[in-house]
Amino acid sequence: MKGRGQTEDKKIRRWEDGSALIITVLIVTILVALVVEFAYEVYIDTSSLSNWANAQKASLIAKSGQTLSAKYLEEASKNYNTENEVELPVERDFGPDTKLTIKIEDADAKININSILIENLKGETLHLTALQKLFESLNINPKLALAIADWIDTNSEPREGFSGSEDNAKNTYLSTLDELKLIKGIDKDVFKKISPYITVHEDRTRVNHFDTLININTAKLPVLMSLHKDMTEALAQRIIDYRETSPIETKGQLSNINGMKELVAVLYLPISFKSSNFRITARATVNEITRIIESDVDTSMRIQFWREE
Repeated sequence: MKGRGQTEDKKIRRWEDGSALIITVLIVTILVALVVEFAYEVYIDTSSLSNWANAQKASLIAKSGQTLSAKYLEEASKNYNTENEVELPVERDFGPDTKLTIKIEDADAKININSILIENLKGETLHLTALQKLFESLNINPKLALAIADWIDTNSEPREGFSGSEDNAKNTYLSTLDELKLIKGIDKDVFKKISPYITVHEDRTRVNHFDTLININTAKLPVLMSLHKDMTEALAQRIIDYRETSPIETKGQLSNINGMKELVAVLYLPISFKSSNFRITARATVNEITRIIESDVDTSMRIQFWREE
């Protein structure tokens, strides 16, 4: 009897020892899991804090790019030039893994979509005619210009030849070019073709069809061709060739170009020889975190549009 009792006691102790070991392993496993989870959360929080700090720094650097552009435009506005786009050199060192690029585009080298209708958004202007001519020169259905007008105007009647153009229309001015993608008939390929030659001015407090000018010195060939039905590709190219030798400063000089004498007084759009409106894009990257600031400004540095992403 005594031997049997000792055997059972040993079994019980072994069972208790085994149970204790299992419980110990479970506790250790739970503790390890908690430590790993805590360490991961700390890593995530640290990474998030680092990304936030990098994003803030990138935002400030992009804003400094906008300020640098303002100084450049102040000087550039004093001279005639033929550049419609420029990337400013950035000489300042912002630190390791940090980069700033600044691109300035001449908005007056493009047709302002918001000027195709007069200020009450009912009547049409010659900007609409020019836009149709632009589309035609790009081998795009010119009736798409009417669809854009329907999207902007305040009535609900589609223009002839373009059904569905009033569906979900905005019925006011465009804020960004990207809104054009919402218009029936303007797909990705069409947008890619037309976007280099058009712009929008968000600030409409003073803009009408007389004060959105086309800079004859910076407008690209398709925009030049849009200025009149008789403006051929060859004639537009002669303007470009002339201004590459010397910027055009007066209508008299423009008239001296072969074929332009008869057209100067009847162009669809008013022209200028210096630009007043520009699109600035400042892109700053800090440790792979990027911030982009886009703005539309005039030479008095009045901001018409500002977007950060």
